[in-house]
Amino acid sequence: MKQLFAEQLTQHLQQHPLPPVLLLFGEELLLRQDALALLRKHLKQQFGDELERQSLQQQADFDWQQLHDSGQSMSLFSQFTLLELTLPENKPGRDGSDALTAYAKSPPAEQLLVVIGDKLKKEQQNSRWFKALSQQGWLVRTPTPDKSRLPRFIHQRAQQHGLQLTADATELLALWFEGNLPSLDQELQKWALIHSDQALNADAVKQAMRDVSHFDAFALQDSLLRNDWSETAHRLHRLFAEDVDRHQLLWVVQREVQVLSQLKTALTQQLDANSIYRQNMIW
Repeated sequence: MKQLFAEQLTQHLQQHPLPPVLLLFGEELLLRQDALALLRKHLKQQFGDELERQSLQQQADFDWQQLHDSGQSMSLFSQFTLLELTLPENKPGRDGSDALTAYAKSPPAEQLLVVIGDKLKKEQQNSRWFKALSQQGWLVRTPTPDKSRLPRFIHQRAQQHGLQLTADATELLALWFEGNLPSLDQELQKWALIHSDQALNADAVKQAMRDVSHFDAFALQDSLLRNDWSETAHRLHRLFAEDVDRHQLLWVVQREVQVLSQLKTALTQQLDANSIYRQNMIW
């Protein structure tokens, strides 16, 4: 299985034959959308009006026979078919697993299957359907840029829209849009339409945009463990603004206090701390 990141997709499409299957997985929705748009554009340039695009999304009553039928029926007006299959939870179920495994054994020659989903868990990567599909194509990962890479990502994204950002604007956007990059991209597009000839500074950001960063309770846990109190306060503020369950937040904080207390006791009494690490899945 060939693995690559979304930013490498253009080069691979130019330098390698198109595989019968492409797996597009990762937690960052914006990068998934980018990769899919890039793939559609590449195929449109290659096949023109003879390209047919079909889109399927797994639901509770999803008929997996559609996957089989897509490869059996060729349109009179198309030479190649792009079949996009979205798995909202990365769990096709037993029928889906059978259908995907069977598809991988004999993929149609004039069709590309793109399976789209969120971040893969280890058990999903070890599943029968995933292993079968991965043998037939590429895995394109779309992880969310971490905090250290986020300012550079935002700067590059602004350049794609013909915008110039000052350093303070980039830092503020990274703070306000962390965990919500699709909204960031929408704001940059709007700004490019209205003020493409002006550099965007922090004051302009404050006047035109608002903090829509998005976190879950475990993001609060991460900032606590990094001992970053400014980041912790910001994330806690956003969690309260989104009305996250307070009991879940208390559980996260209580759990970390308990683990740290156990580790301190182990170190004080010269006990084996490795058992505590294993028990709490600290690697």
